[in-house]
Amino acid sequence: MQELIELGAVTFLVPGNFPIGCSPSLLTNFHGSEKDQYDPLTGCLTWLNQFSQHHNELLRKELENIQNLHPQINIIYVDYYKASTPFYQSPKNYGTFSDPLKQE
Repeated sequence: MQELIELGAVTFLVPGNFPIGCSPSLLTNFHGSEKDQYDPLTGCLTWLNQFSQHHNELLRKELENIQNLHPQINIIYVDYYKASTPFYQSPKNYGTFSDPLKQE
């Protein structure tokens, strides 16, 4: 971002991480994990989602530091984690999602 700021960029759209513990490929990769490692509401791997949340928290802090150093720029953080969580919690409320955790 620093290099882009020096080149004159003033607006940044920065995406956070999705809840990777809900990723079908990672669920397949870690299939057979202990039952207590899965969220009972979503079926997602909690430790991977905690990792995503930690990553997003560190990212937001770094974006805040950058914003403080460069108050003239606009940083828009996109919270994909929060935006996608309802699809995993209640997939039937969103149309044709039968099971968002299965890789097809």
